[in-house]
Amino acid sequence: MITKKSYYKLVRDRIPEVLDNAEKEYQVSQVRGAELTSFALKKLREEVEEFVEEPSAEEAGDILEVLGFICERLAIGEGEIKAARLSKRVTKGGFDMGFLLEWVKDR
Repeated sequence: MITKKSYYKLVRDRIPEVLDNAEKEYQVSQVRGAELTSFALKKLREEVEEFVEEPSAEEAGDILEVLGFICERLAIGEGEIKAARLSKRVTKGGFDMGFLLEWVKDR
């Protein structure tokens, strides 16, 4: 029995080539502009969920690839990211202490 599985998600650029080499039937379309950014953000969420389920270097690499693509599209530079990260580390710290905020009482 032949089954057709629907995906409708952003995939890496060489996936059509991989599918051709596997002699699979498939259909792709291209998105641009804001729609591409929207699909990339969904892809980032997917990759983060996969990493949470099974942390690995491969999943971390997928996250960095998609995040880098999104940042490039949004003109967020690597230097800007590093500066923001350092600034937050200086003002609010990292996560090394393992603090879990349980509650805060407002006055």
